[in-house]
Amino acid sequence: MSDSSLPQLKRVLRIRDGLAVTVGIVIGAGILGTPGLIAGYLRDPVVILGMWFFGGVMAGLSTLMLAEMAAALPEAGGKYVYARHAWGDTMGFVAGWSEIFVTRGFSGASKAVLISGYLFMLAAGTTMVPDTVFFVLTGPSWLGDIELSWVGVVALAVVLAYFLLHTRGLEASTTFQNVTTAIKVVIVLAIAAVGIIGGTASAGAGAPLISSEATAGLLGYALAYQSISFAYYGWEDAAKMSEEVVDPGKSLPKILLGGAVAVMVLYLLMNISFLSAMTPEEMAGADLVAREATAAVFGETAGLVVLVASLLILVSSANVNFLGLPRVAFGLAREGLAPRSLADVDARGTPRNALMMITIWIGALALTASFETLIRFMMTVAITVDTMVLLGYFKLRVSRPDLVRPFRMPGYPVLPAITLVLYVAILAILIYTQPDLAMGAGLMLGAMLVAGVITTRRNAASS
Repeated sequence: MSDSSLPQLKRVLRIRDGLAVTVGIVIGAGILGTPGLIAGYLRDPVVILGMWFFGGVMAGLSTLMLAEMAAALPEAGGKYVYARHAWGDTMGFVAGWSEIFVTRGFSGASKAVLISGYLFMLAAGTTMVPDTVFFVLTGPSWLGDIELSWVGVVALAVVLAYFLLHTRGLEASTTFQNVTTAIKVVIVLAIAAVGIIGGTASAGAGAPLISSEATAGLLGYALAYQSISFAYYGWEDAAKMSEEVVDPGKSLPKILLGGAVAVMVLYLLMNISFLSAMTPEEMAGADLVAREATAAVFGETAGLVVLVASLLILVSSANVNFLGLPRVAFGLAREGLAPRSLADVDARGTPRNALMMITIWIGALALTASFETLIRFMMTVAITVDTMVLLGYFKLRVSRPDLVRPFRMPGYPVLPAITLVLYVAILAILIYTQPDLAMGAGLMLGAMLVAGVITTRRNAASS
């Protein structure tokens, strides 16, 4: 537990706040931006629904393990806390900074890119995100001209707007989150009902279950799982704010498990809706399947309403990146694993310097305007780090048997072991099918490991 003399956060979040954070960050860019990609990879309604169900099961199993660690170690920072307690400061450094730089940084940027793209769709009255809105900046002679997308520029503006919101403090940002999450759940249920009730797609009326046009073999499943795991990612984000949750031992398991189950049910309903209204072939490559499915049933005006609703969903989802990530940086700084200035908390309870750093990084990534590349790289890194963190669950069970655990994962040790084996198998498939991407992710994690070793040795020498 952190020294009481160090900066502390206030316990103000209730179960409903935590559920809003969980549902808020999970339901967003994934369910809106990936169904068209996944349909293109698989082209089989049964397999598509099966993969979404499997993704929910993996999120649920992971949540059970994480809920035990979160309730036992209710400190700000989430996974980095559990990695640090299990494996030491170096691996805590890797877990924390990988979330900041990759898993959550890339996630926030991808959401900003989608928000920007959908704004362009709304303004232009098109059904696809424009891919030709570029302009050129003349750089210095050694750099040359720089080609930028207006989608990326508007995405950067979206990021800056979130920064301004969160400088107003936790109360303002959580109120915003609670309201937008309530709106989001209503919208998602409405979209699901529209497709299920009104859908007439041939996919639900005898269409072939398997198409030869699906992405070949294991690679198709790997690509689909990366997109689906991205859609579920964030099930653990409430744990980053453990230090701000009232009665975390009882509240955190309810928040984490309740959020994971709610998201899986909503995702399955959404995909049943899509497949009731469109065939996988029609879904493939669509930038916003929810709009296309609704328009197919009720016309373009209804599709336009869904586009606006999707923007509201994304606004809620992206907000949580700016809630959770500064707390990760705060926790790292407080333990000496990041510059101490990132632990500074302003009068409104916001880790202001950490928020500013996160905004700069997410804004820079958003300028790339590349949704699919961002999520594929992000999930390769995320699954690697999560495997290490979940392995730490077993380490803590052995090395800290005296640790007070208000919640214990049922089925120990068999169920946690099955979860870990599945993670290792998924990681192996991703490496085998996408070696270049895996190499890039490995190099980034290797650099973080070296930086972690240097930082922890420096801290040890100075103490």
